[in-house]
Amino acid sequence: MYERLADKLKTTSALKWFPGHGAEESWITELEEELGFRLPPSYRWWLTRYGNAGLGGGHILTVTSPEHREYDDSDILYIHRLNQAEEWLVSRFPHRLDLFVPDSDELYYFDTSSKDEHGEFPIMRYDLMNDLIDTYALTFAEFLEQLIDERS
Repeated sequence: MYERLADKLKTTSALKWFPGHGAEESWITELEEELGFRLPPSYRWWLTRYGNAGLGGGHILTVTSPEHREYDDSDILYIHRLNQAEEWLVSRFPHRLDLFVPDSDELYYFDTSSKDEHGEFPIMRYDLMNDLIDTYALTFAEFLEQLIDERS
């Protein structure tokens, strides 16, 4: 199902991922219970097989073990909890689940208000300098492929 992406991951030098650091299913389930929804299938696939990656000085957010989640800034739930503590952020972006913050000019997030028939959320790119938001990819798999293509 994700063969093209897996092939790109084998050959890319843009994305640095670390084998053997996949998330356990129980960690994902616990996170989903707190969020109140299931993560997209392609993101779950990534989490269990690859788990984490660095790209251009930033980290694609992952799911870490619950005992490390309280202080690991690469954990998607940790970042979500920080965002939820900011009332202005929640009121402006109630359906935002951050995914990748490469630098101070942009960030990428799941739009959890919109899910396709396969359970995929679109990934939005937020241009912070110009306060513009656009759809970057329709699935997490597409998001990773585009990042690899753009930065290879």
